[in-house]
Amino acid sequence: MAVPLLEPALLRRLEALALQVRRAVSGQMGGERRSRRRGQSVEFADFRSYTPGDDYRLIDWNAYARLDRFMLRLFVAEEELPLSIFVDLSGSMDWGTPNKAETARRLAGAIAYVALSALDRVRLTVFAEGPTSGGAPYRGRRAAGELFARLQSFPVGGPTNYARLVWPIGRQRPGMTVIISDALGEPGIDEALSAVQRAHQEGAVLQLLAPQEMTPDWAGDARLKDAESGAEREFTATPLTQAAYVRALTQRSEDVERLAHRRGLRYARLSTAQPIDQMVQLTLRQIGLLG
Repeated sequence: MAVPLLEPALLRRLEALALQVRRAVSGQMGGERRSRRRGQSVEFADFRSYTPGDDYRLIDWNAYARLDRFMLRLFVAEEELPLSIFVDLSGSMDWGTPNKAETARRLAGAIAYVALSALDRVRLTVFAEGPTSGGAPYRGRRAAGELFARLQSFPVGGPTNYARLVWPIGRQRPGMTVIISDALGEPGIDEALSAVQRAHQEGAVLQLLAPQEMTPDWAGDARLKDAESGAEREFTATPLTQAAYVRALTQRSEDVERLAHRRGLRYARLSTAQPIDQMVQLTLRQIGLLG
């Protein structure tokens, strides 16, 4: 029997959350988000003068009694939030305990479920070996099972190529973009983040690392093999080299965080040792992605 991507108890807790946007959105269908346009909801937005052809049901008769002219009451329209999730399933993600790729699938599924529960439109894109794999968007909780199955169907492998994200990011409508990656691949992540900014997206970069990467605990001689290129290198682990490695990893994370903030994106460094519930309920709420 296949193991579910996310447990039913976790899904019920996710339904109480929502993606937090900093500005109004403009979707294609009704939803639960504040829109740039005016519509009919319970939240008053503004007045404007009546012109022939307007809906007379929106006339404010109290304003007419005071001003002796017809005024319309305008309300905030509520629309969907277009959410795009980009999941790194390159070779470097297929490592660690718990495995980074499997954790990335679950984290992406959790964020997607939060959006689907709010009637937001979710587009899932995986970048790994071969062409970047996108697909039709999903909407509504009934689509969650199909999205989860698709997430679990993708193989892991191949080199990281952030430049491959520029085109699918650039063709999006303004909304939210979330990138889940270990950010350890080739240089070029800023090229993808620049595309996010040009597409008028907000969102987050979630750097996902295994605990063995964050705090190496091995010593002695070893042969290291690059998970993506296959290149090998002899290495001797000592307290000095381990400290240098931790400094380099910390610098890499700080660089990614700085690039994300420069593009107006939130950032979080996550460990696969964290339960998904903790990532979502604590870390992603702390950075203002969920609330």
